[in-house]
Amino acid sequence: MKRITVAAPAKVNLTLHIPARLENGYHAVEMVMQTVTLFDCVTAEKAQGLHIAADMPLTENEADNTAHRAATLFADAAGVLPHFRITIQKHIPLQAGLAGGSADAAGTLVALNKLCKTPLTADELCALGAKVGADVPFCLRGGTMLATGIGTALAPLPPLPDCCFVIAKPAFGVSTAAAYAAVDGAPFLPATDAMQRALQTGDLFAVGAAMENRFAQVLRLAEVDRLCDALKKAGALGACMTGSGSAVIGLFETKAAAEAAQSAVGSLCAFSAVAAPFCGGPKIIEEL
Repeated sequence: MKRITVAAPAKVNLTLHIPARLENGYHAVEMVMQTVTLFDCVTAEKAQGLHIAADMPLTENEADNTAHRAATLFADAAGVLPHFRITIQKHIPLQAGLAGGSADAAGTLVALNKLCKTPLTADELCALGAKVGADVPFCLRGGTMLATGIGTALAPLPPLPDCCFVIAKPAFGVSTAAAYAAVDGAPFLPATDAMQRALQTGDLFAVGAAMENRFAQVLRLAEVDRLCDALKKAGALGACMTGSGSAVIGLFETKAAAEAAQSAVGSLCAFSAVAAPFCGGPKIIEEL
């Protein structure tokens, strides 16, 4: 086996709340998250040294890239030399709240585990992923999950009924650090019960009504508000910012309705896509 390619899905937040700031400086979160059919492609192959390449800039310093950190941690845990070439085809926009960097780290871990003949268990991969970033364990497992703690404590929830999302991102991004700094001055409000009840009953309309994001409530970004309003006017059952932004998601009953809404909001965003819920994490799509 010389090369492995995986499709690594983006995540969206159906809810995002921050119950508290912890003494160690981290924030406790309470989120309902969902992987969707918007994928980066991550290819891993053996090489001399460790090299990361992508079809768009990721970070100024290669060693700070999530895929680089994941590959280094994997090699140490698996007892192998970090001699890999990781190539990333980006489809998930950056600074969008869609976990593009975390998806790349998750894809790297899955691809390297297969390339090296699966020396690590799923739990061990998640433990490595948590050292890269709080969203990486979720990106490895995927599906519909409640995330608590700092985002790494995951509990499966009933899957969404059949539906589609419009993902729409304004031209600007949002720094996660800046978003947390803004929320520090606001009341901490946990509130995922309504979303969990909606998923338990399989009521898509209730899911839409329960969608909300604490960062958006605090940051109050005019472009985000306009996109949410436009998606609702185009028929979305609910709309909210995902993650720390700036991307917005709108929930629709059908793909046709989502595609019509995507056209309606096109002038308000720099990126848009229609995506469905995805039931897992990174998926191997090629082995050579």
